[in-house]
Amino acid sequence: MLNGIAEGFGRAEIQRAVCPCDTQTLLFGHHMSASAPRPQPPFDRWPVHVFDPDYGFVWWAGPAAVVSQSIIPRGTIVAAEKLQSCIDAALTRRADEIAAQGGVFIFHDWRVTTGYESDARKHYLSRMRARPANYLRHSVVAVEAHPLFKMAVEAGNLVAALTARARVEIVRDPRATLAQEGFAPATQHPFP
Repeated sequence: MLNGIAEGFGRAEIQRAVCPCDTQTLLFGHHMSASAPRPQPPFDRWPVHVFDPDYGFVWWAGPAAVVSQSIIPRGTIVAAEKLQSCIDAALTRRADEIAAQGGVFIFHDWRVTTGYESDARKHYLSRMRARPANYLRHSVVAVEAHPLFKMAVEAGNLVAALTARARVEIVRDPRATLAQEGFAPATQHPFP
């Protein structure tokens, strides 16, 4: 077992399979350098599953949830691509678990992100539209009170409602949702 990820694969193969990120920047488990950013509360005690400096952190949590925390102040198309690729990897590799729960629960902590590039928003929404209608059971996005960014999240809410028949809930503090849903990072088989 390689960091609890998979047997029979080399580190580079797993990194490419999980998220098409540069293998120099994608880190699993506890192999982050002391100078690398650390997840912020309430995720500061979670073991790191995926880290990419172009986006932030991504975890697989139970039951059937993708949890992410952005470290970037402005959403870019590179960040959108990397995050969406991680979600796609989870949808593929955890399909049975996700189906048993009625879809994936996606939780984003975007409290440090205050804006986005237009192309990033378009790319993010197009990836949502391209997925099967039943992929999403619920989504929660934690954002600060930045009106334009909240409007972008609301656009995602509309896309989710129309294509996935799910809603996106906006919260200010992620702690209540984490407690309500009982999310905890996977330890036996981390992301994805």
